[in-house]
Amino acid sequence: MQRARIRKYVFMTLRLYVRWLLILSMAGGCLSALAVTLTAQTRQLNPLSSVSVLEDPAGELTLAQVRTLDGQFTPWAGPGDRLNFGFTPSVYWLKLPLQREAQAPAEWWLSIDYAKLHELDLYQPDGTAVLTGTDRGFASRQVFDPFFVFRLQLTPEVQHYYIRVASRYALTVPMTIWQPNAYRATQQRFDALQFLYYGVLVVLAIYGLVFFLAMGDRRFAIYSAYIVTAGIGIFASNGYSRLFFWQDQELFDDIAQSIFLSLAALFAVWFARRLIGLDPRSMLERAMVVTQALFALSVALTLGHVFYPHLLMLANQLLLVTAVVMGWLVTVAGFKAYRRRQSGIRFFLLGWVVLWLGACIATGRAFGWIPTTGLTSYILQITTTIEMLLVALALGELLHEEHQAHVRSQAQALAANKALLELSQASEEKLRLAVAERTAQLEISLQEEKNLREQYVRIGSMISHEFRTPLGIIQSQAMLMRKEYTKGIDQVIKRLEAIAGASQRLKSMFDKWLYSDSLHETLAAMVVKPLDLQLWVVEQVQEQRVLLTNHTLVLRPGASVRPVMADEYHLELVLGNLIENAAKYAPGQTTITLSLHHKEGFSGLAVTDQGPGIPLDVQDKIFRAFFRVSPESQVRGVGLGLSIVQRIVQAHGGHIELTSTPGQGATFCVWLPCSA
Repeated sequence: MQRARIRKYVFMTLRLYVRWLLILSMAGGCLSALAVTLTAQTRQLNPLSSVSVLEDPAGELTLAQVRTLDGQFTPWAGPGDRLNFGFTPSVYWLKLPLQREAQAPAEWWLSIDYAKLHELDLYQPDGTAVLTGTDRGFASRQVFDPFFVFRLQLTPEVQHYYIRVASRYALTVPMTIWQPNAYRATQQRFDALQFLYYGVLVVLAIYGLVFFLAMGDRRFAIYSAYIVTAGIGIFASNGYSRLFFWQDQELFDDIAQSIFLSLAALFAVWFARRLIGLDPRSMLERAMVVTQALFALSVALTLGHVFYPHLLMLANQLLLVTAVVMGWLVTVAGFKAYRRRQSGIRFFLLGWVVLWLGACIATGRAFGWIPTTGLTSYILQITTTIEMLLVALALGELLHEEHQAHVRSQAQALAANKALLELSQASEEKLRLAVAERTAQLEISLQEEKNLREQYVRIGSMISHEFRTPLGIIQSQAMLMRKEYTKGIDQVIKRLEAIAGASQRLKSMFDKWLYSDSLHETLAAMVVKPLDLQLWVVEQVQEQRVLLTNHTLVLRPGASVRPVMADEYHLELVLGNLIENAAKYAPGQTTITLSLHHKEGFSGLAVTDQGPGIPLDVQDKIFRAFFRVSPESQVRGVGLGLSIVQRIVQAHGGHIELTSTPGQGATFCVWLPCSA
């Protein structure tokens, strides 16, 4: 009996020892697994693997109560690399154990890159709290940032931080621990990309607005409204609106994202209906009208949040679910329109499918059905960019095809009128003669109008080509003057002389082109008279040297050069164009040489540069209008200069020669007939 009792006590003791040993080993394993150790080499770290979670359905637990419930915290086991609880009215507590190595810095930053947490409280190991969130003033944030950033002071010992979070949107808590400098650098790059995105939206919105004002097409106005509201909604979603516009408007910031995204969805389905043009009696059309009404209801529910706070979560859920349904409806309608070969539908359909997939992923992530990652968090922003660009292409294609259809209808109408006139001519000779005469007059007027329009286009191109260089000189000299002024360098006279020379050239060209209707008429009105080429070139060199700031202009006169028959103004254009081309294509600080030559009956003026030369296979094309050797070149120009030079020279009865070896520069020699 005694032995049995001893065996029983020994067995119980061993069992207790093994149990405590297992408990201690498991606890030690859990602590080592949960502790986040930051080293001197750590720049950023996602602590998700060390986070444990406690749900507070009533939202009434205090820190002291939570600490007594440490055993009820459970490790996060959800998918993705970010905490996501979906839509929930519960408050969640997060426990995060942190420590650092002895040589690691003491100060670290904890960023939570989600701007829609209406309650966000960080409790430090000593019990002090940082209470922030969208329901509190912007001054409650420790760092001026669109997201929430907390300053942490870590020690080599393990410290437990408690975080209390709640959201009326999907409850997402993307946490990252940073060294402060690393966060600043990363956030600057992130902000740059974000504002590049918003810049694209601004350009697309202006694009739609300009076409609406120019053409009165309401589709462009709806498209522009869609972009503006979507951009403001995403701007608010990313926290920038609170950062820059309404820092102390907590209530408006709480509803801004939902209101503007609901309006954007409403405008999107409205635009799709106008573009696809379904039968108003079809089921698809009626279903899309219903989705518009649901988006309007989402706006109303969001506004109701002012009086009933629980409505905002319902409004967000309605918005997401309706967006998925609406995307499917518009996609089906788009496929039907594509099968009908409707104009401008292919880009729209592709963009809409991309947007719909993005909306499905965003909805699944918000409800917790899809893992939350960096990609899925910003998928809606990415897909809206692609969709808006493709829709812009769709509108452009639609305008082009509508224009072509209008042209074809006009051509068909003209052909029908012509056939009718021919039929009438067969019955009544007098009527035929009258109609034929009137038709001839109309054709002449149409051709004259066409010729006049082409002349204006050419003149505009030429003026732009000629004005670019002096305008560039004025701009560059003004910039140099500003920079020199800030550095205390006084070269104002030099810069003003360059600006005055360029301005004089501008005025001269503008005055002369102002009174000319076309290059053809200008050439017809040339005043050709004997011109001493030697003296004229010397004067031109003095003027051109002022305009050339990066090249040296050298004159090599010819001893036996005879006077030529020329119009001085047009010859100035020829020389200016040749020198400008040489300066554009030759490297800076090189020499441009002017030389005079003579042959039987002609005197020549040559311009030689030290540029890359002109390939042999394009030398016969170089004088064509709008031809450029390298269209992808960074050198500005539309390829009109040499065409203008050739036309002027031919109008003088002369010709132009090109001599060039690739890599050794080029020489353009203008030969003009000598005076008697």
